[in-house]
Amino acid sequence: MNDTSKTGYPTGLSFKQARKTIIETARRHFIDAPQVMPLSDALGRVLAANVVSRIDVPAFDNSAMDGYAIRFTDVSDHGEGWFELLPARYAGEVASEETVGVMEKPGQAVPIMTGAPLPPGTDTVVPKEKAEFKDQRVYLREVQRKGQFVRQRAEDLRKGQKILSRGHRLRPQDLGLIASVGCAKVAVQSPVQVSLFTGGDEIIQPGDLEPGADLPRGKIFDSVRYTLQGLLQRQGCQVKLAAALPDDPQAIRSALLAAARPGEVIITNGGISAGDKDFIRDVLQQHGQVIFHKVRMKPGFPLMLAELNGALVFALPGNPVSSFATYSQLVLPALRELEGESATTPLQFEARIDQKLSKSHYRREFVRGALRYEAGAGFAVSVCGSQSSGRLSSVTQANCFIVLDETPVELQAGDRVMVQRFCDLFNPHGV
Repeated sequence: MNDTSKTGYPTGLSFKQARKTIIETARRHFIDAPQVMPLSDALGRVLAANVVSRIDVPAFDNSAMDGYAIRFTDVSDHGEGWFELLPARYAGEVASEETVGVMEKPGQAVPIMTGAPLPPGTDTVVPKEKAEFKDQRVYLREVQRKGQFVRQRAEDLRKGQKILSRGHRLRPQDLGLIASVGCAKVAVQSPVQVSLFTGGDEIIQPGDLEPGADLPRGKIFDSVRYTLQGLLQRQGCQVKLAAALPDDPQAIRSALLAAARPGEVIITNGGISAGDKDFIRDVLQQHGQVIFHKVRMKPGFPLMLAELNGALVFALPGNPVSSFATYSQLVLPALRELEGESATTPLQFEARIDQKLSKSHYRREFVRGALRYEAGAGFAVSVCGSQSSGRLSSVTQANCFIVLDETPVELQAGDRVMVQRFCDLFNPHGV
């Protein structure tokens, strides 16, 4: 189903179609706005330009061990021999080659510390553990090959080599790599600006009630705002506004239009299905451009994607789990594109399900699951209780989605299913 006859825009897209459309739309909205910042502040940001090494790494031949630097040709055929000791070389030491570690003749050895420059004329390091002393001489054994325990200049990186690419999200080890080539600052993309609206007349905020007061009948606390705000902050977005919307079309219109800025994102919750008070749908139809409405996925069917005065609008379903699932599967890829991050496909792999599970519909379903590893048996997964889209506790008990494709299925305990871990979904590049 991909009907446009009644609405003028596609409805009922497949999950694959919806994801493709969202990513393509986000790419059109991407604004290249780099900013240069200190390396110490750049963790989690996306590179706006390639990083190129300014130097060779290592910048000089150096020792990989505490030991003795020698010429390999001075070793016997059995990989051993006596050597005369010269003054030592230390890491970080700036010394004249005329006074420290000069190889004047065969059969000499220079005591050397890890990271110290290799003395001229030497080509091999023998660890301290392979040495014996007598009368200012040292006997070295088990010398296996020329160049052992030597870090050669530029064996890791060469001057002018690209070490990280534009679009890469920076991890702690990336910061260390950039620092190793002498860069103190880095160009990164600006974070995505997001306005977040949750609400409905039934919603009240935590803390609004007097201490000890009962929750009024028909009211619920706003759990979705804190879930989505946390997910956005984890992604590195700047949540410039988090506000509640009443079930009032004029108030919704004013709030959305005031928040709409080119290149920015608006996320709403609820108000897009078929209810009498689903006014967000109406406002976007009247004042924006709806790109599509409804995705054949469960939970999350009513999702709407629209543009409003240059802003990209994700109108998410009202139920907490539906909002979590649609954000995780469809909003998150768009946020990464809007920050200029290189596209990734979420990792999925097989696990053994340990109970029956029935699926009779033709939508892609994301079942909350608890994944574990069993020694000798591999990965196994359990369904986290009721899969009601209003049951947020099922998400807190879960650490993965069980991903069921569009085909109806009757799964038995022991069958293989595809799983998608939350850690891979929200942090696809790892530590």
